[in-house]
Amino acid sequence: WHTQGSGKSLTMLWLATRIRRKPRLANADIVVVTDRTQLDKQISDTFKRCGFPAPERMDRTRPEPEERRARRRRETPNRALPLDLQTVLRQGGGRTVMTTIQKFEEALTTSDGKLDVLNDSGNVFIMVDEAHRTQYGRLGAQMSRALPNAVMIGFTGTPIDKGFGRSTMKRFGPLIDSYTIPQSVKDGATVPIWYEARMPELHIEGPNTLDKLFDAMFGEESDSVREEIRRRYANRETVAGAEKRIQMIALDIAQHFRDKVRPNGFKAQVVAPSRAAALRYTEQLRGFGLNAYPIITTGHNDGPEFQVAKELDQEQITAQFVDPDGEPEVLVVVDMLLTGFDAPVEQVLYLDRPLREHGLLQAIARVNRTFTHEKDGTQTEKGHGLVVDYCGISHDLEQALASFEWDDVEDTMQPLEEDPATVIDAAAVRAESHFKGMDLSDTWACVLLFAPDASTKGNYKADLFERFNADYRQFSRLMDRLLPDPRGLPYVDRLARLTLIRAYVRAHFLRENADVNWTDIGAKVKQLIDQRISAEVREMMQPVSILDQDFDEKIAHLPHAEARASVMEHAIRAQIHERLEQNPAFYERLSQRLARIIEQMRSQLIDAAEAYRQMAVLQGEVQGEASIAARHGLSPVSLAIYEILQGSTVEETEEERQVRQDAGSYVIDVDSEMRDVALKVEEVLTGHAVIEWQTNEDVQRQMRRDVKGSLRATGLYDEAQLDELANLIVQVVKSRV
Repeated sequence: WHTQGSGKSLTMLWLATRIRRKPRLANADIVVVTDRTQLDKQISDTFKRCGFPAPERMDRTRPEPEERRARRRRETPNRALPLDLQTVLRQGGGRTVMTTIQKFEEALTTSDGKLDVLNDSGNVFIMVDEAHRTQYGRLGAQMSRALPNAVMIGFTGTPIDKGFGRSTMKRFGPLIDSYTIPQSVKDGATVPIWYEARMPELHIEGPNTLDKLFDAMFGEESDSVREEIRRRYANRETVAGAEKRIQMIALDIAQHFRDKVRPNGFKAQVVAPSRAAALRYTEQLRGFGLNAYPIITTGHNDGPEFQVAKELDQEQITAQFVDPDGEPEVLVVVDMLLTGFDAPVEQVLYLDRPLREHGLLQAIARVNRTFTHEKDGTQTEKGHGLVVDYCGISHDLEQALASFEWDDVEDTMQPLEEDPATVIDAAAVRAESHFKGMDLSDTWACVLLFAPDASTKGNYKADLFERFNADYRQFSRLMDRLLPDPRGLPYVDRLARLTLIRAYVRAHFLRENADVNWTDIGAKVKQLIDQRISAEVREMMQPVSILDQDFDEKIAHLPHAEARASVMEHAIRAQIHERLEQNPAFYERLSQRLARIIEQMRSQLIDAAEAYRQMAVLQGEVQGEASIAARHGLSPVSLAIYEILQGSTVEETEEERQVRQDAGSYVIDVDSEMRDVALKVEEVLTGHAVIEWQTNEDVQRQMRRDVKGSLRATGLYDEAQLDELANLIVQVVKSRV
């Protein structure tokens, strides 16, 4: 039992991989069965993208006639013949077969009659996706007859147990494992689904509400006209599809979509009660400025009103809908795309059709996929899915969930608070409470709340920041729901101050390239906050490199010694990390000195101003490798070689290391003989420095050979050390080019 949208296809992939890795099952046949062509393609693509060996998607159910196969061989000798399910299953032999259950019926048929069995081996594993469908009647029976001894494993997000043979557990056996809705939401594999009942006066839940709706729609007509309309048309389906009702709901959908969904770059589906209603919804939504398309079934006997839907390229439209930059914003459906359709960009399901049981659970799961994308330069995350109910499904949902354990489904849909304005003040106070007694306008003082101290593991107080970040996310999401309501405007400045603090922490403690990280802020909130961040503040938030020409000026403009020390630390650390391979010993020593300065500051042995002063000296040495080398008669390359050779022959004592670190600058006592060896090795390497030698393994092999020759002459190293030193020296020189 695997919650929809939380990686069921990947679980099937991992199971198949595990089977293939078991020696006794290495030759097993794996048959992955779906009940829709779209799902068949989707799972096949997942297996291929993840590198699973040779998944075979069936082109046909039975072999082609021999004449046609012979013609194919003649006309396209280099092209593989189409795969057919019947032949592949009969042959077996450790294959991975992707197919739909509908193909089994044809696969059991041959030109001379019926085949009862395609493969009676017990070394066959059938993995059935959407195991709650098509497994309880003729199609399921035919699959069992074709593969009678196979191990059957069902995968479903909505197991059913309705008696009369329609039980997922009776069909497949006891539950192996469950990954429930609360688990997937907690893990971040899916987003929570919120529920909102809108326009209850338009719900059609029974005879009483039908009468009320009829009176509301036709109350202005005369008694005789109303009686005639009631006699001919007053049934649920007809009233649900009435033009006036659809127009009212379409207007509400359009307003909700423009205010709440489109600004963040998300999309939606509308579930209509009939095909005719779907066309009306499409027309009305287009009239209200939404790019809406009907995705419905059509037939030869349909009237001319269905011509538009019939001429649509549905595959292209749905592909464009899945693409965040594609034109379609809203798909209007009746039955299609309610199961097995994966569009993470979809956030809202506008529901105007009564659905039942697992069909209802499958439909609402269309909006539970996680999704993050960039909209108008803003990184926007889908924090929740939303089901907007126009037909009153809450009772049906309760019935659909009744057969499950409550803990497994308690968070299937969460009621959307009717008015976020009633709770947003509490959310703002909670997010601000982390800085009790502090001035939120003093950004750096608030940032220092997360600075490490002597007891901190890591570069910042991660637990404290995560608690603040969770409250910040809740505040920002409520703002996203509330705006453009004017009642949200008083909270914009408060959110902006918290956004600055969060961005500073991410830039200086998490070392992210963060102007403002908008991931948890919707696009419509972003525009208001962005206006409140000055150019000066924005400049302060950018990571700084010690190679910048105006590095000292940028540092000087920071408001606190703590801020200057923090920025300097991360700038030096980044430069050391970037250059470490060029001279490991040199930059490792500088890294140790930086760590010692930070440790002394955390332990309050020195203050931030003194730490900054010492780091400024260290900064000069990070940039001054060439001048340090020159003082000792070396080049940067030969200095790197010298450090490697010296480190392999002289082991520094703890006392010597402490003296060197306390010296406050880079100090080495150069051994003149070892210096000459380093210069000689550099000369040997320079002689091999032909064009593009870094990618020429032959040249590198010659370099290593000649380096070993030069070092062997010193008599200081055995053959194992020579190999290690030659490899390291050539690698260091290669990294400096």
